[in-house]
Amino acid sequence: MPEENKKAPRGFSFLKLALFLLIVVLIVGVALYSFMGINPAEMVSSGLTGLYHRVFAVGKAEFAQKVMQIASFDPDEPLSCAPVSGNIAVASISSLKVYDGDGNEKWYVPLSVKKPYIQSFNNKVLVADLGGRYFSLISDGRVLWEKTLDEDIVNASLSEDWVLVITKSKESGYKRTITAYSPDGDTVSIRNVSDYFPFAAFHYRDFDPASFIVCGVEASGLETNALFEFLNPSMNQRGSIRGQKEIYAGALPLENQSLLLYGEKSLICVNQALKTLWQQTLKDQAVTGASAIGRKFPVVAELDEALLSREKRLETTVKVLNTNGTDKAKLVLDAKVTGITASGRTAAVVAGPEVYFINEKGEIMDR
Repeated sequence: MPEENKKAPRGFSFLKLALFLLIVVLIVGVALYSFMGINPAEMVSSGLTGLYHRVFAVGKAEFAQKVMQIASFDPDEPLSCAPVSGNIAVASISSLKVYDGDGNEKWYVPLSVKKPYIQSFNNKVLVADLGGRYFSLISDGRVLWEKTLDEDIVNASLSEDWVLVITKSKESGYKRTITAYSPDGDTVSIRNVSDYFPFAAFHYRDFDPASFIVCGVEASGLETNALFEFLNPSMNQRGSIRGQKEIYAGALPLENQSLLLYGEKSLICVNQALKTLWQQTLKDQAVTGASAIGRKFPVVAELDEALLSREKRLETTVKVLNTNGTDKAKLVLDAKVTGITASGRTAAVVAGPEVYFINEKGEIMDR
């Protein structure tokens, strides 16, 4: 009797092990069939080695780069593109079309503009005719509202709370006009600018919901000087930051309510109180593109101007920065970077005819 009691638990443990292995095999079989379209019965006919090669081949095909032509346009025709809720919007002089990830046209709105420029937020698209006077807000193929101004449009931007439009002022003594509209198209506030030329305006709720960031340039004789102006929703000035004989390019919101201002020769990170958190000044390089991975790590392209002048050769160093502005990673490319866009944990770097997809370690994930 004691011997029988000792053998019973051992047999029971073998049964549990067998059930566990059966469950694992079933899960693996379902996964192979569901996600990769592989029949688990192939393991019987081809063996483990054959199944391994089959899985590897299917996986490689699934993750290989896919290039798809969505539409073709006249190369001399001005276009503007923007992502819209996982789709892509393409504006031409005659239409705004939105395509899904498979290249299928989802909706279409006719346009009549000279130089289209679009911005998007969620499922809404702002269309502006640069140099013209028309702009509109469109959602899911429906024009929510449209306006024709009495001044030529310089730039426009769309955020969750605001539509900001910069126009050439027709008023004597003024250079530009900045107008803030509500999402419903109502005019909320106007600022006439006389002392500099604003060329872009942004509103980043996560940085400061009560601030407009205006990027402009002062011109005096043969000298130009960059200027960032911070306005409240009533268009009253909260503060300003000037550059050092350079033209700033833009502003990027970062985590912890900070903002990266970048220009040809400067990188300046400020907080909500407009206090400088860190700053970099370039000498022999020029910034040609900037973005931020996960709104945490700035990615900056610096063209080597000294090398270009000396050897007539293009070389750009793409830097990933830490949150304090120090270098985190570097990638050297034999081309001029003309744009950087980040999404999630990846940044797409446009360098000549190629696009490099890099992570926060500066590693090339795809090309």
